[in-house]
Amino acid sequence: MDFYGHQDSARRRTGWLVALYGMAVAGIVLALYVVVRMVFGGSEPGEPAAGLWQPEIFFWVTVGVLAVVFFGSLFKTAQLSGGGPAVARSLGGRPVLPNTTDPDERRVLNVVEEMALAAGVPVPQVYMLDAEDGINAFAAGFSTRDAIIGVTRGCVRQLKRDELQGVIAHEFSHMVNGDMRLNIRLIGVLFGILMITVIGQIIFRTTQFSGGERSRDNKRGGNPLPLLGLAMIIIGYIGVFFANLIKSAVSRQREFLADASAVQYTRNPSGIANALRRIGGFAAGAKVSNAHASEASHLFFGDAIGSSLMSLFATHPPLKERIRRLDPASNPEIAAWAEAVPTASSAGATSAAVSGFAAGTSAGAGTVDLAAAQSLLATVPRALREAARDPVAARTLIYALLHASRSDVRARQDQAVLSLDPAAESRLAALASATASLPAGLRLPLAALVVPTLKILPRADYQVFRRVIQIMTDADDQIDLFEYALQHMIIRHVEPAFGKVSAAPIRYRTVEQVLPACRTVMTALAAWGTESRESAAAAFEEGMRTLEGQSLAYDAARTSLGDVDLALNMLSEASPQVKKKVIEACTRCIMADGQTAPNEADLLRAIADAMDVPMPPVAAG
Repeated sequence: MDFYGHQDSARRRTGWLVALYGMAVAGIVLALYVVVRMVFGGSEPGEPAAGLWQPEIFFWVTVGVLAVVFFGSLFKTAQLSGGGPAVARSLGGRPVLPNTTDPDERRVLNVVEEMALAAGVPVPQVYMLDAEDGINAFAAGFSTRDAIIGVTRGCVRQLKRDELQGVIAHEFSHMVNGDMRLNIRLIGVLFGILMITVIGQIIFRTTQFSGGERSRDNKRGGNPLPLLGLAMIIIGYIGVFFANLIKSAVSRQREFLADASAVQYTRNPSGIANALRRIGGFAAGAKVSNAHASEASHLFFGDAIGSSLMSLFATHPPLKERIRRLDPASNPEIAAWAEAVPTASSAGATSAAVSGFAAGTSAGAGTVDLAAAQSLLATVPRALREAARDPVAARTLIYALLHASRSDVRARQDQAVLSLDPAAESRLAALASATASLPAGLRLPLAALVVPTLKILPRADYQVFRRVIQIMTDADDQIDLFEYALQHMIIRHVEPAFGKVSAAPIRYRTVEQVLPACRTVMTALAAWGTESRESAAAAFEEGMRTLEGQSLAYDAARTSLGDVDLALNMLSEASPQVKKKVIEACTRCIMADGQTAPNEADLLRAIADAMDVPMPPVAAG
């Protein structure tokens, strides 16, 4: 699956939907104008009959409809400004605690951790829909920064592990391919059109049953408001009709793509296919009973609102068709992925995992090796994995990763922890000892496991945590690339849990527009990954040539991390295809000498993360 191609496709669909929604709103304006003209535009007795076209009435109807749709959409979008967590809460979800002892919850968290590591994104929060017995799941958020995975209680109870793995892989496909932001926008826009119907219902009810003189006027035909309200209800549902039609058409195609991606991720077509079969044979199916399920129906793995009377409006393809396409016997592409299951022995699993990740990085973002992720996770000591799930131990684990080797610097760091976060101080020595022997390539993946735990900290505790890591980083008056990458990950992926989040807009669509930022990033990679000016210049030139043959002279002047930060801010607003070229150039730059140093791997992950590009752990050495 082409990650960058899917990102571009998702953005093109957004523009297409805006145009079609505009046509739907125009249809509502015209229909409502005709009604208003007939109800309110009649001539007074004794005056000449007015024609159907009345510019003034048309103007005010247009303004009114646009205002209702705009403010309705704005209201709903503001409600969802919290990103994935806001969507999950609206559907009745609650966050699953990372240190839960519930076996079903523990199982789904383990699957999500494995898939996140394989996909190269920080571990998202998991939300459980306890009241839902149907088998369903969804991914929601504006980007991987605020993404969550939601699962119904029926999903974790009814599915076997490989089936659950297929469902979660399907949702990760939506997460990394840019579908989530489009899904949230659809919810907001659809609500704006629905407001026409809501206002019509209010007008109809309050004027039809208000009693007194108004009722008597209505009987004589003197009160046109109930008729207007009824017309708005009907016209509003015409808008909803077209909105649902558009939503369904887009959603069905994306579901096929996500099913195929799930097989590519897991190399196991029977997992997701059997999950679909269980939905078909289960009494509750994929049904979600929450009142907001209809407006979010396009987010779910299965049909959350039941089969429509007309398949034209179904947000998901028929189960039989989805299962048929997952059958290796009838789908050569699925068969090829299924045959690619790794066969490494358990003794060589770790080596195979590291090699796989290195190869995946060279091939480009979007390469997922679930078996390699599972093997890599198995090399992380159990005590550290458990610490990543406990609120106090999780932040202590980050302190441990930042613990300096120099005794004088370490003493200043310990004093900061003791004075600001005494609850963590008692565990710091043990965790620092455990992380000291951790291979360099496992430090950032371990930190990624901590992200969902940090997101559930009380705000006051999180503020203390941020202050401590800043002091620990500054204790030696310099910042290395691992410290930079770690802080970057926390700020990008934990900070949104304590404020609003939005996806970066696209401002740059050609390499030439971001060439200064590319030069800064490439200079940093070349300088920090080599020991001589000659090899740095060669690595720089190798990377720059990848950018459509760009050739700039290498500047030996030291590039600061502040410069890199500014450059990454610019690159985060580039189009997916430009990001693809930048990542390829960065990869060629660090591989120019035939090996990947730990600091190069850390910086490369920070670069990819800043551009919201999935990047599996990179092998060092």
